[in-house]
Amino acid sequence: MGDSDELNEELLRILGEHLASLSVTTTVRYFPPEKEDRVVAQFVESYYPEYIATARLELRVRMNADFNVQYIEEWDTEQWACRWDRHPNAHNTREHFHPPPKPRVDTAIDASYPAELPDILRVILATLEQRINTLWTTPSEPVYPTEYEFTGEYGETYLQ
Repeated sequence: MGDSDELNEELLRILGEHLASLSVTTTVRYFPPEKEDRVVAQFVESYYPEYIATARLELRVRMNADFNVQYIEEWDTEQWACRWDRHPNAHNTREHFHPPPKPRVDTAIDASYPAELPDILRVILATLEQRINTLWTTPSEPVYPTEYEFTGEYGETYLQ
Protein backbone atom coordinates (compact mmCIF):
# COMPACT_ATOMS: atom_id res chain seq x y z
CA MET A 1 0.00 0.00 0.00
CA GLY A 2 1.08 3.58 -0.49
CA ASP A 3 1.79 6.34 1.98
CA SER A 4 -1.25 8.38 1.05
CA ASP A 5 -4.38 8.72 3.13
CA GLU A 6 -6.44 8.97 -0.05
CA LEU A 7 -9.21 6.44 -0.63
CA ASN A 8 -8.14 3.12 -2.12
CA GLU A 9 -11.02 3.02 -4.58
CA GLU A 10 -9.65 0.02 -6.44
CA LEU A 11 -9.51 -2.14 -3.31
CA LEU A 12 -12.92 -0.87 -2.19
CA ARG A 13 -14.39 -1.96 -5.54
CA ILE A 14 -12.77 -5.41 -5.23
CA LEU A 15 -14.09 -5.83 -1.68
CA GLY A 16 -17.51 -4.59 -2.82
CA GLU A 17 -17.57 -7.15 -5.64
CA HIS A 18 -16.80 -9.87 -3.11
CA LEU A 19 -19.61 -8.66 -0.85
CA ALA A 20 -21.99 -8.55 -3.81
CA SER A 21 -21.31 -12.24 -4.49
CA LEU A 22 -22.45 -13.33 -1.03
CA SER A 23 -25.94 -14.69 -0.40
CA VAL A 24 -26.38 -12.38 2.61
CA THR A 25 -25.98 -9.27 0.44
CA THR A 26 -28.86 -7.72 -1.44
CA THR A 27 -27.13 -4.64 -2.89
CA VAL A 28 -23.75 -2.96 -2.90
CA ARG A 29 -23.46 0.76 -3.55
CA TYR A 30 -20.14 2.25 -4.52
CA PHE A 31 -19.46 5.77 -3.21
CA PRO A 32 -23.12 6.81 -2.86
CA PRO A 33 -23.84 10.56 -2.65
CA GLU A 34 -24.58 10.45 1.08
CA LYS A 35 -21.35 8.49 1.80
CA GLU A 36 -18.96 9.33 -1.02
CA ASP A 37 -15.96 7.79 0.74
CA ARG A 38 -17.47 4.32 1.24
CA VAL A 39 -18.81 1.15 -0.23
CA VAL A 40 -22.11 0.21 1.41
CA ALA A 41 -23.42 -3.37 1.38
CA GLN A 42 -27.07 -3.85 2.32
CA PHE A 43 -27.94 -7.26 3.73
CA VAL A 44 -30.97 -9.41 2.90
CA GLU A 45 -33.76 -8.66 5.37
CA SER A 46 -34.88 -12.30 5.65
CA TYR A 47 -31.51 -13.23 7.18
CA TYR A 48 -32.63 -11.31 10.28
CA PRO A 49 -35.56 -11.64 12.69
CA GLU A 50 -38.45 -9.29 11.91
CA TYR A 51 -37.55 -6.81 14.65
CA ILE A 52 -34.48 -5.76 12.64
CA ALA A 53 -35.59 -3.59 9.73
CA THR A 54 -32.26 -3.45 7.87
CA ALA A 55 -28.59 -4.27 8.29
CA ARG A 56 -25.60 -2.98 6.36
CA LEU A 57 -21.82 -2.97 6.25
CA GLU A 58 -19.93 0.22 5.35
CA LEU A 59 -16.31 0.04 4.22
CA ARG A 60 -13.77 2.85 3.92
CA VAL A 61 -10.16 2.01 2.98
CA ARG A 62 -7.19 4.33 2.49
CA MET A 63 -4.10 3.88 0.33
CA ASN A 64 -1.93 3.78 3.48
CA ALA A 65 -3.82 0.64 4.71
CA ASP A 66 -5.93 2.56 7.26
CA PHE A 67 -9.55 1.42 7.27
CA ASN A 68 -12.91 1.79 8.91
CA VAL A 69 -15.58 -0.90 8.64
CA GLN A 70 -18.90 -0.29 10.35
CA TYR A 71 -21.78 -2.74 10.77
CA ILE A 72 -25.21 -1.26 11.51
CA GLU A 73 -28.53 -2.90 12.32
CA GLU A 74 -31.59 -0.67 12.22
CA TRP A 75 -34.15 -1.69 14.84
CA ASP A 76 -37.53 0.00 15.37
CA THR A 77 -36.19 3.13 17.06
CA GLU A 78 -32.65 2.02 17.87
CA GLN A 79 -29.39 1.01 16.23
CA TRP A 80 -27.04 -1.83 17.08
CA ALA A 81 -23.64 -1.06 15.60
CA CYS A 82 -19.93 -1.84 15.91
CA ARG A 83 -16.80 -0.71 14.08
CA TRP A 84 -13.40 -2.12 13.17
CA ASP A 85 -10.69 0.53 12.71
CA ARG A 86 -7.07 0.92 11.75
CA HIS A 87 -5.91 4.53 11.94
CA PRO A 88 -3.77 6.75 14.14
CA ASN A 89 -5.74 8.20 17.05
CA ALA A 90 -5.43 9.46 20.61
CA HIS A 91 -7.78 6.93 22.25
CA ASN A 92 -6.33 3.50 21.43
CA THR A 93 -3.71 1.67 19.42
CA ARG A 94 -3.82 2.11 15.67
CA GLU A 95 -5.86 -1.10 15.38
CA HIS A 96 -8.95 -1.07 17.55
CA PHE A 97 -12.56 -2.19 17.78
CA HIS A 98 -15.56 -0.12 18.83
CA PRO A 99 -17.95 -2.64 20.40
CA PRO A 100 -21.70 -2.72 20.09
CA PRO A 101 -24.29 -1.54 20.61
CA LYS A 102 -23.02 2.02 20.06
CA PRO A 103 -19.45 2.61 18.84
CA ARG A 104 -17.85 5.24 21.06
CA VAL A 105 -14.32 6.46 21.68
CA ASP A 106 -14.52 5.76 25.40
CA THR A 107 -15.38 2.07 24.91
CA ALA A 108 -12.92 1.22 22.11
CA ILE A 109 -10.76 -1.88 22.62
CA ASP A 110 -7.25 -2.43 21.25
CA ALA A 111 -7.22 -5.11 18.56
CA SER A 112 -4.87 -6.98 16.26
CA TYR A 113 -6.05 -7.53 12.70
CA PRO A 114 -4.60 -9.49 9.79
CA ALA A 115 -2.29 -7.45 7.56
CA GLU A 116 -4.39 -7.56 4.37
CA LEU A 117 -7.87 -6.12 3.95
CA PRO A 118 -9.40 -9.23 2.30
CA ASP A 119 -8.33 -11.23 5.37
CA ILE A 120 -9.79 -8.58 7.68
CA LEU A 121 -13.06 -8.71 5.75
CA ARG A 122 -13.14 -12.51 6.23
CA VAL A 123 -12.76 -12.02 10.01
CA ILE A 124 -15.53 -9.42 9.99
CA LEU A 125 -17.87 -11.60 7.95
CA ALA A 126 -17.28 -14.51 10.34
CA THR A 127 -18.18 -12.18 13.20
CA LEU A 128 -21.36 -11.11 11.42
CA GLU A 129 -22.31 -14.72 10.76
CA GLN A 130 -21.97 -15.36 14.48
CA ARG A 131 -24.10 -12.28 15.19
CA ILE A 132 -26.87 -13.43 12.83
CA ASN A 133 -26.84 -16.93 14.36
CA THR A 134 -27.09 -15.42 17.84
CA LEU A 135 -30.09 -13.32 16.80
CA TRP A 136 -31.92 -16.47 15.72
CA THR A 137 -31.23 -18.44 18.92
CA THR A 138 -34.10 -16.67 20.71
CA PRO A 139 -35.92 -14.61 18.05
CA SER A 140 -39.03 -14.17 20.22
CA GLU A 141 -36.94 -12.70 23.07
CA PRO A 142 -34.68 -10.09 21.46
CA VAL A 143 -32.06 -8.21 23.42
CA TYR A 144 -32.63 -4.65 22.26
CA PRO A 145 -29.62 -2.39 21.71
CA THR A 146 -30.36 -0.41 24.88
CA GLU A 147 -30.35 -3.68 26.86
CA TYR A 148 -27.26 -5.17 25.22
CA GLU A 149 -23.90 -5.37 26.99
CA PHE A 150 -20.78 -6.34 25.05
CA THR A 151 -18.91 -9.26 26.63
CA GLY A 152 -16.38 -9.96 23.88
CA GLU A 153 -18.54 -12.50 22.09
CA TYR A 154 -18.01 -10.85 18.70
CA GLY A 155 -14.31 -10.34 18.89
CA GLU A 156 -12.42 -13.20 20.46
CA THR A 157 -10.43 -13.96 17.33
CA TYR A 158 -8.72 -10.58 17.08
CA LEU A 159 -9.15 -8.64 20.30
CA GLN A 160 -6.15 -8.58 22.58
